[in-house]
Amino acid sequence: SALVLQVAPEEFKTSISRVNACLRKNLPVNVKWLLCGCLCCCCTLGCSLWPVVCLNKRTRRSIQKLLEWENNRLYHKLGLHWKLSKRKCETSNMMEYVILIEFLPKYPIFRPD
Repeated sequence: SALVLQVAPEEFKTSISRVNACLRKNLPVNVKWLLCGCLCCCCTLGCSLWPVVCLNKRTRRSIQKLLEWENNRLYHKLGLHWKLSKRKCETSNMMEYVILIEFLPKYPIFRPD
């Protein structure tokens, strides 16, 4: 018989709320730097966009660390793994980041080595 584990709606909502809070904290700053960088781009030969690149990497790392924490706190115990993944948008050639929820492989603990 297969054992089916489910995530409680409250736990899922809490995890998503944490991710959204991280994005809410970081994205307004990134947008301001992007606008400033675009305005100054011609004068700085594109160097004014580097702060945006660095801030975006920092935001991505923050989300990845948060997902690691959530995995260790709850999801690995349920046989799930959340991760940030880059994929191509369906409607355009742009790339986007999505949260993938994968099943962890079950290891046969009673089989000898």
